Amino acid sequence: MARPGAPGSSSASRERQLLVEALKLLREGQIIRAGELCDAVLALDPKQPDALHMGAAVALQLGRPERAIERLKHLTAMQPKNTAALSDLGLALQQAGRLAEAETALSAALRQRPDFPEAWNNLGNVLAGLGRDSEAADTYSRALTLRADFPEAHNNLALAQVRLGLPAEALANARQALALRPNMPEALQTEAGALDALGRPEEAIAVCREVIRRRPKLASAYYDLGSIELHYGRLDDAAQNFRQALALDPRRGEWHRMLSGIVRHKSRDADILAMQQLYEHGAIPENDRMHLAFGLGKALGDIGEHTEAFDYLLEGNRLKRARYSYASAESDRLFADIKAAFSPERLARHAGSGTPDATPIFVLGMPRSGTSLVEQVIASHPDVRGAGEFTLLNRLVGSLGDGKGPFRFGNLLDRVSDAKLTALGADYVAQIRALSADARFITDKTPGNFLLIGMIKLLLPNAKIIHCRRDPVDTCLSIFTTYFGAEGLRYAYDLAEIGHYYSLYADLMVHWHAVLPGFVHDVSYEALVADFDTEAPALIAACGLDWREECRQFFNTTRSVQTASSAQVRQPIYKSSVGLAARYGDKIKPLLSALGR
Repeated sequence: MARPGAPGSSSASRERQLLVEALKLLREGQIIRAGELCDAVLALDPKQPDALHMGAAVALQLGRPERAIERLKHLTAMQPKNTAALSDLGLALQQAGRLAEAETALSAALRQRPDFPEAWNNLGNVLAGLGRDSEAADTYSRALTLRADFPEAHNNLALAQVRLGLPAEALANARQALALRPNMPEALQTEAGALDALGRPEEAIAVCREVIRRRPKLASAYYDLGSIELHYGRLDDAAQNFRQALALDPRRGEWHRMLSGIVRHKSRDADILAMQQLYEHGAIPENDRMHLAFGLGKALGDIGEHTEAFDYLLEGNRLKRARYSYASAESDRLFADIKAAFSPERLARHAGSGTPDATPIFVLGMPRSGTSLVEQVIASHPDVRGAGEFTLLNRLVGSLGDGKGPFRFGNLLDRVSDAKLTALGADYVAQIRALSADARFITDKTPGNFLLIGMIKLLLPNAKIIHCRRDPVDTCLSIFTTYFGAEGLRYAYDLAEIGHYYSLYADLMVHWHAVLPGFVHDVSYEALVADFDTEAPALIAACGLDWREECRQFFNTTRSVQTASSAQVRQPIYKSSVGLAARYGDKIKPLLSALGR
């Protein structure tokens, strides 16, 4: 007698019939009914592989990633060489916000089948979610090498390129996705983001509105439109579109955080209550919970509930920090290498290298030290184009590595020629000139360029460097209370690690002033907000410019600001960000200890 589910049994025949019908229903879009038939098969045979796989696919489409994970783990335990199931498990884990596990599953699938473009694309999405955009871009490119006509991979690569500060390349990839699939709303949204990054706001907004016209119930289209409006200081319009997005999809933690960032809360309003309800009672992925924690930290801080706000911020930072592998010893080695490499002797050996072009003004310092404010003041001058943050300098310097081991500045400076340094400086100028052919100066406001001040001297000896300084505790606390999308700030989510990194930075700035006297102009955030009428003209003079009244009205300048301070720089000078330590009492002891306070 045949056992139930065995080939030739009546049970197996019934299972096959149900699975054929389930697949037909799935293709017709009758997802719920297809899932019911899969459940019926699994009731007859809990180990039926096709029912487990198809049932997982149904669960994913219904927004139930945990059920999909359960079924796919069962399937991959039985069939460890089932590459498609491993890939789908990675996708389900990603949807559940379990990104580290998703990376493991997708990497396992790709070890078994390296020529699997869909898995490379999914792995890129996971890496992007982990904030590892450079790796994500490489992974999407791998998918496209295997399948050039892959619109999703073109679009995802474009999204990563926007975040990496490569808007022209992003626009090209978004349009390639649209050439392959003309009505792809995601690619239109990415095109809008690239146009925004290129400083073409009206074109970007027009594209967003076209998406909304076509898909008026597409929540992410309203979110994207709100984000672009935020970049240009249209805060009321941005808030309205964020609210519309949340009305259509109220469980998106990131959207709540973005709305919280531009609203000045005055009480426990409906926005705060909605975030708390979702945070405390919603069955949501950890990624959304993390964003909600940062949003609640900001909102409750607005109304003076600093103790409760800080508890949310502790949790948000804990969830963000769990995504990264980071040890302070990594930073110790980097800073020690930089200091040893850029000795007076090596700098003298390369004296005279670099292009003499004086176009760049570098605005740098620790994150949250006032760099966005300072750039906004400078960029309000009619002779300046404010370019914001991008990774160009870091990428050009990185191209000098030999690929044979860890990047070491000492090894680089011992073998690089002055001609190569000059060519690299000219390449930098040529690329930023693509942003403006007419402006006398162009700002590069990438805070982490303080690591590369020695390279700036060798590549661009006539560039201006404006270094923003702010009280150490205020700087570190402002970092801790801010959500960053950038992948490089892995120290930014633990109080002790932030304090340790700040100490390394402060020591390095002493080194730069010693070996490059007069090359760096310091600006004090506290002095600027306390005495703007004195400090701002001195700042403008340090850039080689005459004072213009437009700089006094910096908050009315309508350039794109795509940083965590995009809302703050639209306000006149305020002093409420000075003296933050008093708000938090003993909760910040790990930071104070790391700073030696």
